Amino acid sequence: MLTACLAAATSKAQPRDPRIGEWREDRTATSVGLYNVFEELGNGMIRYHIAYNLAPESRLYLDYRCDGNLYPVRNYQGVATDFSESCTIVDAHTVTLKAVRNKDEAFTGPRLDDRYWFDAEGTVTISTDGNHCRTLMQQKAGDGRVLRTSERAYTRNAERCFSSDEQKFRECQRRTSPPRN
Repeated sequence: MLTACLAAATSKAQPRDPRIGEWREDRTATSVGLYNVFEELGNGMIRYHIAYNLAPESRLYLDYRCDGNLYPVRNYQGVATDFSESCTIVDAHTVTLKAVRNKDEAFTGPRLDDRYWFDAEGTVTISTDGNHCRTLMQQKAGDGRVLRTSERAYTRNAERCFSSDEQKFRECQRRTSPPRN
């Protein structure tokens, strides 16, 4: 009986987000050098540190479960912005995403730049070796036409630079960043 209960509990557990870890944006003509961190917080919660390589006061984060529900993106002070995201784990190499802007005119919190933050749906695909990631997001019109596409490629940073010590983080960034072309 105990085995049956454990098996039932395990089968209902949320699959692990394949993005857990640290990701450096690959250098391309359109890349901006993002450094994203997906940190397990426990109890199925994940903290997504968005563009952790920015100055601390410009950093954003998202605490979420990959359960299809929308969660607010927060600024460095923990204040919810006008943007929310959701994700659903499809399999060990695929995560679907949805991004939505709060269009309520009464919203008084921080607003993110709409050149970079737009309503979209997309997919994250992780390579079979787990070291490369491609994110494709599309903004669509009501009739389904694609208005805008954002595609980014990342490589997992095995060195794990993420640190609350800003100096240690910056030193690791310098040491592990590939040379510019």
